Amino acid sequence: MLDTNSAADAVQTPVGVWTGLVRHDGQTDPYTISFAPDGTIALRTPVTVGTGTWAAGEAGRFTYELTETFTPASGHAGRLQAHVEAHVEGATHRGVGTARIYTPDGVMVHSTTAESTGERVGDVPAAWHDVVSLGAPIRGRTLHRGDDGFEEASSGWLLTVEHRPDAVVVAADADDVAAAVRFAATTNRPIAVEATGHGKSVAADGAVFVSTRELRELSVDPRARTARIGAGLSWGAVLAAAAEHGLAPLCGSSEQVGVMGYLTGGGLPLTCRTYGFAADHVRSLELVTADGRIRTVSPTREPDLFWAVRGGNSNFGVVTTAEIDLVPLRSVYAGELYYPGEDPAHAAQVVRSYLAWVKEQPDEMSSSVTLLRLPDVPELPDGFRGRSFVQVHIVHTGDEAQGARLVEPLRALNPETDTCAAMPYPRITEIHHDPKNPVRVHFRSALLYELDDVAVETLVSFIDPASAPGGPFPGIELRHLGGALSRPPARAHAVGTRDAAFHLWLRMPAPAEEAGAVRRAADEVLERLRPWDTGALLPGFLFDHDSDPERVRRAYAEPDYRRLTELKAEYDPHNLFRINHNIPPVLDGA
Repeated sequence: MLDTNSAADAVQTPVGVWTGLVRHDGQTDPYTISFAPDGTIALRTPVTVGTGTWAAGEAGRFTYELTETFTPASGHAGRLQAHVEAHVEGATHRGVGTARIYTPDGVMVHSTTAESTGERVGDVPAAWHDVVSLGAPIRGRTLHRGDDGFEEASSGWLLTVEHRPDAVVVAADADDVAAAVRFAATTNRPIAVEATGHGKSVAADGAVFVSTRELRELSVDPRARTARIGAGLSWGAVLAAAAEHGLAPLCGSSEQVGVMGYLTGGGLPLTCRTYGFAADHVRSLELVTADGRIRTVSPTREPDLFWAVRGGNSNFGVVTTAEIDLVPLRSVYAGELYYPGEDPAHAAQVVRSYLAWVKEQPDEMSSSVTLLRLPDVPELPDGFRGRSFVQVHIVHTGDEAQGARLVEPLRALNPETDTCAAMPYPRITEIHHDPKNPVRVHFRSALLYELDDVAVETLVSFIDPASAPGGPFPGIELRHLGGALSRPPARAHAVGTRDAAFHLWLRMPAPAEEAGAVRRAADEVLERLRPWDTGALLPGFLFDHDSDPERVRRAYAEPDYRRLTELKAEYDPHNLFRINHNIPPVLDGA
């Protein structure tokens, strides 16, 4: 370790970050170089990354040895080795040295003399000092803290979780993902993966963060009724492409949700009672596992891993491509009905009527009821500001006339708003009005048994202005389950409702200054609904509060959880993929 404790020594050594120019062979190239007190070096240029060592001499002089690797952006392959004699003059350092270029197999093809001049821009090593070599094989972008685009690439739709990764790889292809995974494994860092950030729940501090948003492959085979989808796509693009052929993917309530996080969480479609989980309809997946291998998994190729990934979220690798089934569905009968909810008695009548109505519905009818209380803020329209509502959302996949007949009992309850009508399938994501811009919201979920009158009174109390006049402002959705969700899928996976009647999804605005109060309010909602709680969860609806291992365990049937931990031990024994709702690697299900 070099001794640079005194101020005088610090000025005389190159420790810190320098930017400058190097002149060679009649050209001038920019560079940024980082010198650490331990004698190591890291270098970034537009076409290379490098590492090396330096040694101090007398009176501000030092030498360094550097090995640079050409990145794919350079159009070259091979490496450059340099020996430099340099000296520090205040905030400037100058160097003269030799540089030799070698082919990948070690043949020297060029030798030159180079001169460099740099200005000190930092007194400590760069944030990227220890991870600079990550960028060597990456065709996409490698971003470090302080780089333009770093914050944007590592943020997402859900703002309640903030990431502080060591580096970001915006992957151009599956090979980039594999290179990032190998680097993370070599340097003992976790891997985090994200496309849109709708499902982020665990902070990616210290991780190698892989953004798949540029993996935008999309093709539809109308004869086979399938689509091949890159990991960077959200459902809006897939909806549009499939609709050209009268086909439909099984998406959720937002066209902006990323396809891969949705599928690996199981995927609860708006048409769930007709078609089951979206995971039922996945034909194959391409993913990068912890050993850096690119694998294709399907019912016939590594079927155990194929089973685990659909429901295991990101615990088993980074999914780069999916092939899914599409269903022949051009239009649906769908929409929403709004009922005033300020009067608890009236709100309870609507909810009880809905609960009785769903028991008579065929599998073609999927629906939910939402109890919503809105704040009195100018951002909301006059008709919604400070009010409470009971909302019913329906999607019927059968005949339009039948859909209209089935909705008649709900219309008899005199909704303030009724938008139910035939609509093209791609408009299905307009029904729930999910926010398009990033939000700071606290999410919770549960799987519930059938609900009785006491449950209804409890639910209605959460939107009664008299019960909490100053807030908080919950949105409590109960999605009706059953139908195809209760039948074994043709392609088994790790997701199941275990005969629950409803899925509860609680959404509460969570400004940073009110985060604690919002969490406590959410705890109260779930505690008061405990008599009807099955104790189970869906893996696609685990959020920041659910990272506790016992809550993750509740998202799976016990035999499935044991199987998942054993497969985790096989495919990711060092738990590289742990920035998630983590399934630990355990041998023999111990």
